[in-house]
Amino acid sequence: MTGPAGPGTAAGLAARLDLDAIVAEASRLIAIEGHQDHPGEERAVADHVAERLRSGGAEVELQPVVGDRVNVIARLRGGRPGPTLMLNAHLDTVPPYGMTDGLRPRVADGRLWGRGATDMKGALAAMTAVVELLAAPDVDFAGELLLTGVAGEENGSPGMRALVEAGVTADFAIVGEPTMLRVGRAHKGAMWAQATFRGVATHGSVPADGVNAVYHAARFITAVEQKLTDTLARRHHPLLGPPTVNVGMVNGGDRPPMVPASCVVALDRRWLPSERHDEVLAELRAVVADLRRADPAVDATVEEMDGTATFVHAPLDCPPDNPYLRMLCGVVADPEPVGLQFWTDAALLATTGIPAVVCGPGDIAQAHSLREWVALDQLHGAAKVYLAMAQRMLSVRPHHTDVEVEV
Repeated sequence: MTGPAGPGTAAGLAARLDLDAIVAEASRLIAIEGHQDHPGEERAVADHVAERLRSGGAEVELQPVVGDRVNVIARLRGGRPGPTLMLNAHLDTVPPYGMTDGLRPRVADGRLWGRGATDMKGALAAMTAVVELLAAPDVDFAGELLLTGVAGEENGSPGMRALVEAGVTADFAIVGEPTMLRVGRAHKGAMWAQATFRGVATHGSVPADGVNAVYHAARFITAVEQKLTDTLARRHHPLLGPPTVNVGMVNGGDRPPMVPASCVVALDRRWLPSERHDEVLAELRAVVADLRRADPAVDATVEEMDGTATFVHAPLDCPPDNPYLRMLCGVVADPEPVGLQFWTDAALLATTGIPAVVCGPGDIAQAHSLREWVALDQLHGAAKVYLAMAQRMLSVRPHHTDVEVEV
């Protein structure tokens, strides 16, 4: 049964969304510098978000992460038993780099411009607005609404790792990374690997007296391109396609008249939910082993690089029949979820058993760019999506009535 469109109903709550206020809050967040190269990292952002949510009616905890870095955990408890919905955003951005006005937000051409507009302070502002709406005294709902703002997603995800290690949990989680408000239920895992080849240096005029590490590295690169790539192409995920491997860096030798004694090849390997982390590394090592069988002079090791070795950057694969996933697809009026090509913190939530998806405003192409922006209609749409999902999942209804609301 659908209740009247009063102030606590679905329609009434949606009408309360102040879209100009959401843009204003996103602008305030953009103006607060918070990244790995900043002396305070993202702590000032965390303090602002915590105060905003606390004043909006939420229970707020600052969870220590490392040093002065903290996560913001804001909780609203409903008046009836029910499920827990988590809305998640990271508090940090990448540095402004060459952006001359990255910390001076502006609205122009239907867009909000500035560092973090898309990745992901716009989503955080939209989530904050939803928490404030559900905290209103005339709103009743079942279960709990969590907003988790985590530190350091852009440099090792220490915040999300601290969150899951502390046992913070939910029945469903939405991570607000930019998807153009499509529902991303899957993405690949990530591994950076380094193959280090060792040779014997000698004068370049007598190369036969040495062992050329660059030549061995070149054979490795050729084998990766011609053999490993073909092997990976035969694997498939319905949303993600095949796994991939990319040779991203090659560094070897010292001077032209020297036989190089070392060469390092760095690779990016994106792996599917059907693959295993240890098997991914073993497959790269097997390429070296094949080269060594053909030429015993090949001396190389393959190890995971620091960029991903801190923790397993696992794939995400929310079960397609999860009822809350289907509910969110209904909210965005897009029956089929999509696969994403970039890695997110949602995978860390999923490894603890929390069904997690990615759905946020903006285009990933704008993230980390020198002209970052998010369209205002995407920002407004995100607030409406997060609110509608909270209303459906948490059975929001007018206070002191038994009439439930359909949206």
